[in-house]
Amino acid sequence: IVASGIIAYLGAFTPDFREDAVATWCKMSHDFEVPGSEVFSLEKCLGEPVKIRSWLIAGLPNDTFSKENGIIVDRARRWPLAIDPQGQANKWIKKMEQPNKIVVTKFTEGDYLLRLEAAIRFGTPFLVENIQEETDPAIEAVLLKQTFKKGNTVMLKLGENII
Repeated sequence: IVASGIIAYLGAFTPDFREDAVATWCKMSHDFEVPGSEVFSLEKCLGEPVKIRSWLIAGLPNDTFSKENGIIVDRARRWPLAIDPQGQANKWIKKMEQPNKIVVTKFTEGDYLLRLEAAIRFGTPFLVENIQEETDPAIEAVLLKQTFKKGNTVMLKLGENII
């Protein structure tokens, strides 16, 4: 329960806030007699040592918070948003997805929608850098994963195009 709460709700928070929330949730779980270990660790609960090692080799910092963030990115259903002033997550994602031919763009580039459409069609990872406070409404369906079925095909509306 605590692990799913971290993945669903705590990804955007600081290590101190996350630690306090986890301590509160663990105490509540214990009070309600929900089975679980006395000391909680997201890395021990959901982490895969081989995968985490590959993340570290690709440049993920070797601290608990970064490894937890990697687990959250790996396990979450939503697209990750990395608030990354030092560029560590950006470098890590690029290195991890390099074999998959990651497409990197910015909203200020005129052809980003065409590049996003191609990435979706071909299943290529897509990274948007330097996002400001607002995103382009044309990609809302992508961000919300608003897919629909047409026959046996899963479709998505991107701007004016159906892909």
